[in-house]
Amino acid sequence: MGNNLVSYRSALRALVGGLLVAGSIACANAGPNDEGDRALAAQNYDRAMALYRQAANRNDPWGQINVGKMYENGQGVAKDPKQAAVWYAKAANQGNDWAQNSLGSFYENGTGVPKDVAKAAALYKKSAAKGNNWALYNLARFQAEGIGMAASPAESLKNFRKAAELGNSWAQYTLGDKYATGAGVPPSYPTAIAWYKKAADQGNAWSQFKLAQFYEKGTGVVQNDAAAAKLYKASADQGNHLAQASYGLALETGKGLKRWNKAEAVRYYKLAVVNPGAPAWVMKRLRALDGAQPKQAAN
Repeated sequence: MGNNLVSYRSALRALVGGLLVAGSIACANAGPNDEGDRALAAQNYDRAMALYRQAANRNDPWGQINVGKMYENGQGVAKDPKQAAVWYAKAANQGNDWAQNSLGSFYENGTGVPKDVAKAAALYKKSAAKGNNWALYNLARFQAEGIGMAASPAESLKNFRKAAELGNSWAQYTLGDKYATGAGVPPSYPTAIAWYKKAADQGNAWSQFKLAQFYEKGTGVVQNDAAAAKLYKASADQGNHLAQASYGLALETGKGLKRWNKAEAVRYYKLAVVNPGAPAWVMKRLRALDGAQPKQAAN
């Protein structure tokens, strides 16, 4: 995927690093964590932090994770990646798989700790062994590229599949790409489309974009401009610059839509063109429609 792969991985790593631990509500013992979750949902960050810290000080691993998350996001406390790493480490040392994955992400990216991909790999392995879908995905990435360990395409594929079957949308997207291109698996458009759909249904912007391309071209599916336009918009509205360009074109031409809307086309083109990797033709369409000279991001 070239630059596209870099873009989605950058977005993913930010997401994994800043992932709200969904299990805190479901798995934490009733008490300060639950109350903290309610305060957080109400955007009462000071109260949420106080409650999470109360749980963390009792050596509750979910409380420690939640305190780490608040430090990571700067909610109810000054943003402090080093402190976030300290609290994640406390929970990780108790064997909590979400903390192990989050701390692994910190070591992978050098966030709050010195960058150390070997430590990241070890933490992802520990978390993946407990069935954590994000850790399985991260471990599969490392195994695919030989990061912090010897490359192992077979193990990588196995773990991508495990993560995908557990509902990880990025693993589903990755399998979609593999089957679309025949990378390590027999090429199969139906299988690729099935995985893209699973991820797209979860709101994965890159899967929405890829699926839109399939509908636009009629690759492996019945050609459907309306379905393509809908998916381009869904992806574009999440910030995918390639989808912004494609949806802009749909708006300009009316392809797949009830009518064209050139003012909206210009808006989406302007969103696309400021991103590295935006197609060169977007600038040409902007000049033709708007006469404006927006600065295009360097690729």
